Amino acid sequence: MPEFKNHILVCDVERDDGIHCGNKGGAEVKQKVVQMLSKYGLRSSVYVSSTGCTSQHRKCETDQCSMIVYGPGNKGTWYIANPDDVETIVKEHLVDGNTVEGLVNDGMKINLDA
Repeated sequence: MPEFKNHILVCDVERDDGIHCGNKGGAEVKQKVVQMLSKYGLRSSVYVSSTGCTSQHRKCETDQCSMIVYGPGNKGTWYIANPDDVETIVKEHLVDGNTVEGLVNDGMKINLDA
């Protein structure tokens, strides 16, 4: 079994109400994640999966979804992203090791200093 350095979870849950992440572009975001991981040579070190509803869909605009990036030390960052944001997250977060502050879901920040 391969060892992954990171895990990206993308909410792509669809519901009849039309307001969940899957209704707003979750599948497109997940597809773009896979494309960008391939572009940057990260497919073998980053696991990508769907996640159940994270209850963050009301914070997402019509083309956004909730996306969580977990990495070393069990550190996780919650993002709200659309397909156009994915390359920035992959490049800045996974390649360069920096959180993309402008895309962070502020409602899901965890204060590790508390």
